[in-house]
Amino acid sequence: MIDAPIDILMYHSISNGPGPTCINPDLFRQQMQIMAECGYCGISLSELFVSLKSDQQFPAKPIVLTFDDAFLDFGDIVFPELNARGWNATLFVPAGKVGGTDDWDLKPGRSARSIMSWQAVAELSRQGIEIGAHGVNHLDLTTLPLNAVQHEVVESRRLIEERIGRPVVSFAAPFGRTNSAVREVISQHYQVAVGTELGRARPTSHVWNLPRIEMWYFCNLPRWRAYLLGGARGYFMIRQLLRKARSICLVP
Repeated sequence: MIDAPIDILMYHSISNGPGPTCINPDLFRQQMQIMAECGYCGISLSELFVSLKSDQQFPAKPIVLTFDDAFLDFGDIVFPELNARGWNATLFVPAGKVGGTDDWDLKPGRSARSIMSWQAVAELSRQGIEIGAHGVNHLDLTTLPLNAVQHEVVESRRLIEERIGRPVVSFAAPFGRTNSAVREVISQHYQVAVGTELGRARPTSHVWNLPRIEMWYFCNLPRWRAYLLGGARGYFMIRQLLRKARSICLVP
């Protein structure tokens, strides 16, 4: 699928909340500005897939922008920033949580974050944002029996397509957690999917578990600029090693 390495960026909430799933709005805007200054263009995951499958021409320097969980701040902050640049992105929607909050991730000292309404999701789709599926209930699919995995994977697509009136071709597993059985189910219903493995998407990457770059690791703006210009590779490799070590420690 992929002929050369390409970066798929992963964001969640663009807000002042605590933790690595929140990026300050001003910082986000500066990250996008640096991308533009370095000659990059933001595209959606389906644009990447279609371009590669049909031999269509990429922008000179494409970067795939992905946002998990469909937080309200995407419409308020992200879309205006992308729209002003003529860029696109993929928004992964947990279909059963639309209009609610991220009740799957409540921790002491943190308030629930609001998820946009179906009306807002549909309007973003009409404006050209790709809407991808993110399960129904934002559950760890690797902990579920196969019939429940099928429900989360298939029903999320059906619910979104019913609301936006367009095909849903991309998927992001909640928490990035998959195994061979889960990926087999995903492959039967979607063209492409992403995970949370830290890395660049390459020709050898699994098309239903493409790696992404968590942008919390690039809150340092000079380092982000250096990375885009071909530097900061040592820092990136160290982060990859630490991420792998952490994932190994979390395996029961």
